[in-house]
Amino acid sequence: MTDKPLRAGIIGLGVGATHAKGYLRSPHTRLVALCDADTERLTARAAEYDIPTELCFTDYRTMLAKAQLDVVSVCLPNALHAEASIAALEAGAHVLCEKPLATTLEEALAMQRAAEANQRRLMVAYNFRYRADIAWIRQLMLEGKLGKVYNVYAWWRREAGIPPSGWFSQKQLSGGGALIDIGVHVLDMALWLLDFPRVETVSGQVSSHFGKRGMKISSSKLWKPSIDVEAFDVDDGAFGFLRCEGDLTIHLHASWAEQRAPREDVLHLELNGTDGTAMMHVVNYVQDGTVQFYTEVAGQPVAVVPKLRWDGIYGHEALIAESMAALVNNQPAPVEARHGVIGVQVIEALYRSSQTRREVVLE
Repeated sequence: MTDKPLRAGIIGLGVGATHAKGYLRSPHTRLVALCDADTERLTARAAEYDIPTELCFTDYRTMLAKAQLDVVSVCLPNALHAEASIAALEAGAHVLCEKPLATTLEEALAMQRAAEANQRRLMVAYNFRYRADIAWIRQLMLEGKLGKVYNVYAWWRREAGIPPSGWFSQKQLSGGGALIDIGVHVLDMALWLLDFPRVETVSGQVSSHFGKRGMKISSSKLWKPSIDVEAFDVDDGAFGFLRCEGDLTIHLHASWAEQRAPREDVLHLELNGTDGTAMMHVVNYVQDGTVQFYTEVAGQPVAVVPKLRWDGIYGHEALIAESMAALVNNQPAPVEARHGVIGVQVIEALYRSSQTRREVVLE
């Protein structure tokens, strides 16, 4: 354990702004350096976080060479995750990388090897694990309230949610569309709640019905609208079916765009067990009334709808707080590199299944 705050830096200040809040709040870190290619955004964030000009960079390799960092958040377009993370690990920093860990399994494994070779931690920003409703379902699982879970439905579906930033819609930079962007979140929540059962086979189908027509583009405070309809070459909807060990099945659905209720954004997770079913249904990021538990009591079906307390910190702030505490206390990381590798492996296999129109067996 060390009492000295970890020196933290952030590469990419779009979603990286949420990481900054976590580092500024954590008692174990001091945010000391920023990097972004957008000089206007870099200047604005530096003023907001009180970072001196000499510790603001437009090239992350220069930042890694000069800032003497202990931990680095990598918040760049997906295709740059591997290169930047490996560079930070080789510079002696622990890395918290945004999801997905990489765009290919080969890249993800190279990142994991770099962490091991340099004796540094590689962590993944699966912030949706840090919700009060997910925590409640996890406690039900730990107490065995569901019995044997045999089936899971996991989806994230948006009416008009195609990201306005151009790199999301270009496969060369993103690695894919809705499936790799939001599908990886619900996939991780399902696998994590089930303690990462071995996925044996996957079948997938992706489609693109809206983005190429310039439809269903979302508004966002994080990015300036820059979508190029002509360059749009990723999926805006995806379905997946996973067979796991122990006769467990997982149904996955991720869509940026659908003809559904206006402005509706739905996150759904349902775990069917022999003794009970736990369900999370979140519409437009609300907090109240998002979970139910169905079981039998005295031979009759009952529904439990808890009134959850949201009196702590959640999302990226909670993820960073727990991850940094684990670092300074030499405890296991809450989100291991292995979890990110598995996510990339499954997503890559789903894309391959859609392309070949065949079920894919995972190694």
